[in-house]
Parts: sequence; structure tokens; C-alpha cells
Amino acid sequence: MAKGIDESALTLNAKENPDFAKFVIEQVFEQLALSAIHRVWTGITMKEQIVFASLFGKVGIKDTTCARPTSGAKSVLTEKFWEPEKVGDTLILCNSEVSALFKAYFDKISRFEELYDITGSDEEKFLLAMFVDAISKAVLRYVWFGDKDVVQASAAVTGLLLAADVKFYDSVNGIFKKIFAGVTATDIKRYTIAENAEITKAAQLALADNRALAIFEGIWEIADPRLRARTDKRFLVTHAIFENYRKSMQAKGENFNIDYTMDGFPSLKWNGVDIIDMETIWDLDLQTDFVDNTTNNAYYLPNRVVLTVADNIPVGTLNEGDMDELEAWYNKDERLNKMAYGHTLDALYLEGYMISVAY
Repeated sequence: MAKGIDESALTLNAKENPDFAKFVIEQVFEQLALSAIHRVWTGITMKEQIVFASLFGKVGIKDTTCARPTSGAKSVLTEKFWEPEKVGDTLILCNSEVSALFKAYFDKISRFEELYDITGSDEEKFLLAMFVDAISKAVLRYVWFGDKDVVQASAAVTGLLLAADVKFYDSVNGIFKKIFAGVTATDIKRYTIAENAEITKAAQLALADNRALAIFEGIWEIADPRLRARTDKRFLVTHAIFENYRKSMQAKGENFNIDYTMDGFPSLKWNGVDIIDMETIWDLDLQTDFVDNTTNNAYYLPNRVVLTVADNIPVGTLNEGDMDELEAWYNKDERLNKMAYGHTLDALYLEGYMISVAY
């Protein structure tokens, strides 16, 4: 049975901190708002159709006779479909398994039932806050790295380092899975980052001076004119590329500042285009959970860049509020506290010409 709180590392025979409000919660990397990077679509259902209408193209031909001329121009309709999957989890807490010496909770109880039922207590509020934070991380993990076919890596197969982590990725097909398929189908243009093919982690991340500049130039060159013309386009990049570019600017003595969006993203500019450091969204999962194979145990494509706009990489759900709403209740029959959530989720890239990538 899960306890929700593992107090085993505390010195419980001492006068430990008796107040949840004074706990220092681990926030090495603050999670960022979903809407800062993506457009969020709500109310979507399974196999809901998204229709794309092409422009007419060229019109206007010679008109010299009584008959009206026609060029045959038409708008070609294409489609994609939302395929939202159900994602959820339940935290089951047996509070009697928490040591009675844990003063942050047990110093405050006044009734026998409170040995089991934490409803309304500081402990419950603390656990709910931690759970909501974990949910937000889960949403972004699925949005970018979800893969229904993900497997544990082997000597010749890319995948997860641990088989136990498969369940945290296999509910939804995320954006990178769909980008890889789009590149294979030539729907998306790709610039190859050769360093990703190195067989050691150190070599993969050892980008030569000014390498980020070359990568940005390469992506810009292959990008569709319609993407280059958008004023809201952005480079989303892994941290090594962001740092390589920062060092290039610093070495050249250029005047620059690392800006921070309202949601905490570090950003720089290249030719007026924002460069967003996706370290807390991409690098953490890529470098912790994935390996290229178990022969060399190198990273799986650790250097990545996506040039696109927020509208082109939407996240869909039935109700956006479902992503941070929790149910919490106490089951008297079992003397268990339960917390649960559930929502639907899907993520897409919509139009291939509105995205260019490097990996």
C-alpha cells in the first residue's frame, strides 16, 4: 500500500519540522504553462475531423472571346483527426503506515479517526498540491514523448531505459512520434544534426563553437516561405543548442539578454526569432528515461530543434480544467484516503509546411 509520504529519511526521534507549510518542496525545475507553447483545443472527441483547405493558387488567364474563361482553380480539402486517449491515476494512502513519530501530522490530531482520515488536514492539502504538480508534468511528457509503441531499449533498439517506465509513455502518441513519421513521409523538412549519431553522451553534447548558428541557418534555409513569414514563429530547442548559441553571442561580444517569458522559459533571439530553451520539458525526460540502445547507452537524439508556431502544435482535451482537477475522498470501509484524476489528451502537428525540424 502506498503511503504518499516517505518519511524514512527523516530523523523522527528528533524535533523535526512540525509544519507542512514550512516544508521545502523540491522545485529544481518549475513546470511551465501548457498554453505558453501550444494552442489548447477543448471539447474534442474521438475521431473528430480537422479539415484543411488549400488556397486556390494561380488564377487569371486570357479573356478574349465571348466565352467566359476558366483556369479550373480549386481548393483541395485534406483532413486529420483528433484521437484523444484517456489518461489518469489514483493515489491510495494508508495513513496508519506513516510513522506515528511524524510530527508534522500526528502532533495535530485530536481524534482517533484522524489516525486514518486526513480529510481537510494540512497533509491532504500538501499531497494534493504535489499531485497537481505531477499531473502537469505528465501532460507535457505525453504531449511531446508519448508513444503507444514504446518499448524498453535493447542492444539494437531505441527505447526506454527501464521497462517499468513504459506505462508512463504508451497512452498517447505525442508530437515527436508524429514529427518522425512526418519526416519519413516527406511532409516535414528536416536538417540533420550529425552529433546525435555519436556513440557517447559526451560526444553527442559536445557541439563545436557556433554549431547552433549553423543549425539555425540550416533549418531556416529549408523552411517553407509561409512559415518564415509568420511573425509568431519560434525555435524550440534543447539546452545544449541554447547554450551553444549563447556562448557564440558572448564570444562575439554581441549585446544580448536572456529574457524570460511570463511562464519562465529562458529565451534569446536569432534574426528576430525567439529561441526557447525547452530544457525542463524535453531534456529531463530525454536524458533520464531514453537511450539510443543498450550497447553504447548513448542519448536518443539529444539535440533537437522545432521551428513552428503555437497554433500548429495544438494539444486537445475534452475539458482543459480536467487536467488539474482532482477527486479526493476517504473510504471508511478500508480506512484509505484516495486521490484521483483523469482527462483525455492528444497532441498534433497540423500542417507540415508550418514546421521545420532538426535532430
